[in-house]
Amino acid sequence: MAKKTTINDIAGRLGISASTVSFVLNKREQGISEDTRRKVIETAIAMNYRKLPKINMLGWLRVAYLTPHIQYFNFYTSFFAGVYNHLQQKAAEAEIELSLHEFKPDESIEKQYSQLRKLQAMDIDVYICSNNAIAEYFIQRGLKIILSQGGRNSGCVNVFCDDYTAGKLAAEYAFETGHRVAGMIFPSAATPRFAGFVEAFSAAGGECPEKFQWAPAFDHIKIEEFVKEHSRQKNLPSIFYCFADNIMFPAIRGFAANGLTVPEHVSLIGTDNLYWGRFAQPAFTTVDLCEELFAEKLIEAIKHTAAGKPPYQLAVPVCLLRRETVKALY
Repeated sequence: MAKKTTINDIAGRLGISASTVSFVLNKREQGISEDTRRKVIETAIAMNYRKLPKINMLGWLRVAYLTPHIQYFNFYTSFFAGVYNHLQQKAAEAEIELSLHEFKPDESIEKQYSQLRKLQAMDIDVYICSNNAIAEYFIQRGLKIILSQGGRNSGCVNVFCDDYTAGKLAAEYAFETGHRVAGMIFPSAATPRFAGFVEAFSAAGGECPEKFQWAPAFDHIKIEEFVKEHSRQKNLPSIFYCFADNIMFPAIRGFAANGLTVPEHVSLIGTDNLYWGRFAQPAFTTVDLCEELFAEKLIEAIKHTAAGKPPYQLAVPVCLLRRETVKALY
């Protein structure tokens, strides 16, 4: 049976101390030169060191994706989970070591500092987040961060969906299919997506009455109950634009509770092109936020940021997918 390679064997071949080898292989290499670190890793691989942990590949970038809501990645179907999935698929080809972490911007100063120290111990090159408060926290500490679909911040690269155009495309299709009065199901009206729809639909000659601009809490159970309660009104709009596809699922149930089926009695347009919307009955008409393209743009932003280049803002294009939740009235 072949003798297993030990830390002492690696140290002997390199002529350095076993403690130095141990520090490198256990990712505690602060203070050790990059040249030494490379030699240790290369030698450990060449000697088939069996206890070699998952390490940052030579020359690869370490990237941490931060989110205050880990459930959006582990439980909910969301745009962010879709983008992260594509990032994972593209990371190795781009020589990026990617990891996901929860970081809450509303925690105490002590807890935030503890979270930061754990991340810094991982020797992260670039951070990504979808929360402006998190971005600002890292910018103030001189760390490299990218704001991904989380607003605008002049201190870092911003990559975001062209949300105004998303709303505009939905409005144009609603009007094209004969709808003249539209409602909205948006947790907040303060979004480019909302503005794009209202402005384009109104400019075409349609109406978006304020009483049908519904703003439920972003909770699926509450959305169902909200729509159930409010869809008892008379003279409902023939179509509603939803902030996201995951709002459409509970909205459909809420309308159905009052005998209103989609699209026979009310049409719906969503946003995101979430995976399950394609297989729903009826399949969701939606604005595709092009998650794979978005991930590609994040890869470019990671390399740009890691190189120390100046911040920029990029709106990723979107497109409309015509499926089954919109009934043509003409």
